[in-house]
Amino acid sequence: MQFPSTARNLRQRFTVERYTFLTFIVVSGVLIFIPLITFFYINGQLDPLLVVTALLGVTVAFRLFKVEERSNKGIVLLVITAGMLSFVSLPTGRESKVPISMVISLLLVGMWLFSMLFGRTKIRPSPVNRPLIAFVLISIISYVWSQIFRDPLLLVWSSFPVVQVAALTVNIFLPLTLLYVANHLTEVKWLKYLTAVVIFFGIVSVILFFFNSSLGNFFFYRGTRGLFSMWVVALVYALALFHKELKPWQQAILLALVAVFVYRYFIVGRSWVSGWLPMGVAAMVITWIRSRRLFLILTLVGLLYFSFNFNFYYQNIVVAEEDEGSGSGRIGLWEQNLILVANHFLFGVGPAGYAPYYMTYHPEEARSTHNNYFDLLAQTGIIGFVTFWSLLLSLIKIGQKTLRRYAGQRNFEEVFAVATLSGIVGMLVAMMLGDWVLPFAYNETISGFDNAVLTWVLLGGMVALGAFRQHSNEDENDAHFAPPTEEGLL
Repeated sequence: MQFPSTARNLRQRFTVERYTFLTFIVVSGVLIFIPLITFFYINGQLDPLLVVTALLGVTVAFRLFKVEERSNKGIVLLVITAGMLSFVSLPTGRESKVPISMVISLLLVGMWLFSMLFGRTKIRPSPVNRPLIAFVLISIISYVWSQIFRDPLLLVWSSFPVVQVAALTVNIFLPLTLLYVANHLTEVKWLKYLTAVVIFFGIVSVILFFFNSSLGNFFFYRGTRGLFSMWVVALVYALALFHKELKPWQQAILLALVAVFVYRYFIVGRSWVSGWLPMGVAAMVITWIRSRRLFLILTLVGLLYFSFNFNFYYQNIVVAEEDEGSGSGRIGLWEQNLILVANHFLFGVGPAGYAPYYMTYHPEEARSTHNNYFDLLAQTGIIGFVTFWSLLLSLIKIGQKTLRRYAGQRNFEEVFAVATLSGIVGMLVAMMLGDWVLPFAYNETISGFDNAVLTWVLLGGMVALGAFRQHSNEDENDAHFAPPTEEGLL
């Protein structure tokens, strides 16, 4: 066998200095791509901002692969891009654009799934695995089902097949992102980093809202929609009430930040119910966990406030939005949705599938349901709806178990457990108000991935926290993941 010696001789014959080789690659790339970039830019087919962002993204990606704990850092990077890169996205040739956070999620989760095909990694045992994987599979089945049993009289426009595939991708990769986070977060410090990023974005976005809203919308518009306000308040409020190491002035600053958010969303933005109701529900759950007496006081204050301002809120929320399908008019949309589901009750009409049915048979009322529950029911049928609820119940059980585990410790672990469990309750309310957990293709569009992914990442962090064990050394405050005693998928 002469292969080793032959290969060595070839390397010696064609030896090139590393610097020379890299220079050759860079110069060649410039000569190849600059003319292409110039051509597309002159023809109006290229956004220069997208080019700059792509170059930075490639640089960060290569750097990320060379560093330790790249999975954990990739999760933090995902939240950063989702929160503040509203100004850049990938074009699709349609009105919708692919957010950068979705690209990062596809890369992280996709590479992880690919590595599992070769047996390099396994899923950590968790109660959340079975319903989550089942929901992903049912979503795929519902897509195939909708193609086979589609109404032959249905009006299907040219872009709908692409939209449906994009909607399916969003519906399966958001839950898979939770699974990825639950399997890759290894230390509490990464939960702290995530919390710091969310709070920092909350502070910056609310400052820009009051002093430079156009700049704030440029950076944070998509990332700070949905349940963002709820998660900021939940984390900040839980820190103020449960972390024993905080000094009184630090607690005062955190409570002041909560007050600013209440003013921003409940007073200034009162007409947007999704901005303040889930936030208020999560805050009240945190209050209940901390002090029943404080909960009673805040409840009485809230009831008094609403009793004196009932007419104002009724006129500005219910009446003003009824005609837009955002108030009591939603009931009619839900009735229409249930009629459709009755004819496709097993696996529904597929991702984004009820839009063509509405345009064909109810063009005058062809609006989204503004409700994640009805969206799920229509898109995945009874089977998918029940499976998703089993996923929610498993998350609630994990949250309760995690909170019991850290109850009374008054540390960050308890803070995060309280905030995420309370966030689940707020999320259940938010799903009645809009498609904030699984964005609908013709309402929030796939761009809604930016704000929805935060919920799935934090819930994945909650699942990971439930798998941590306290370090045996009392002087160390961090917790580490306890490796599973048995390998397996479920």
